[in-house]
Amino acid sequence: MKREHTGAKLNALLVSGLILLSAPGLAGAHGAPKAEEIPDGFVKASITRYPDIEGLSAMVLDAPRPGIMLRYRGSERLTVIGTEGEKFLRFTGDTVEVNVASASWKKLPNAPRLADNAATRADPSGPASWTTLSRSGSFGWLDPRLNGQREGHARKDAGTWSIAVETAAGDIDHIRGTLSFKPIQ
Repeated sequence: MKREHTGAKLNALLVSGLILLSAPGLAGAHGAPKAEEIPDGFVKASITRYPDIEGLSAMVLDAPRPGIMLRYRGSERLTVIGTEGEKFLRFTGDTVEVNVASASWKKLPNAPRLADNAATRADPSGPASWTTLSRSGSFGWLDPRLNGQREGHARKDAGTWSIAVETAAGDIDHIRGTLSFKPIQ
C-alpha cells in the first residue's frame, strides 16, 4: 500500500514537471509583447575639457539619460551656473548647497527631498536662497545640457554641451563635453 502511494506521488511529480517544461513553448505561441516607440539609439555624453580649478573633478553618469557628478575639495567657494544663467549649486569645503529659487533646481527631475521647506519659501524673482544638500562635497544630477533628447528620442546630431562654474573671485570657466549618438544594434 505504501508503494502505491509513493508511485502516485512520483507520477504527479513527473506530470507537473512536464507541464512546467512545456509552459514556455505555450507562452511563446502567443508571441512576444509588443513594444511601442522603441528608440533606435541613445546619446552618450563625455567630458572633453575640465576647468583648471584645483580640487574640482567631474564625471559623466552614464544612463539612458546622462547626468553629471561634481566633486570639489578646494578651499574657496565654487558655484555652478544653471541652465538659465542663475546660481544653481554652491560647493564650499565639504558642503554642497542648492539655490532653491533656481530655475534649474525647480526643473530637476531627480531632485532630492530637502529636510526643510526651503523650496516652498524661495522666491524665484528674489535673491538666491541657499540650503544644504550634502556634506560630502559631491553631488550628481540629471542636467538637461547633457540630455541629447528631442521629443523622447535620441538625437543623431547630438553635438556639444557646457556647464559654467564661477570661482569665489568671480571668474567663469566651463566644463565642456560632447554628445554622440550610439545606435542600438
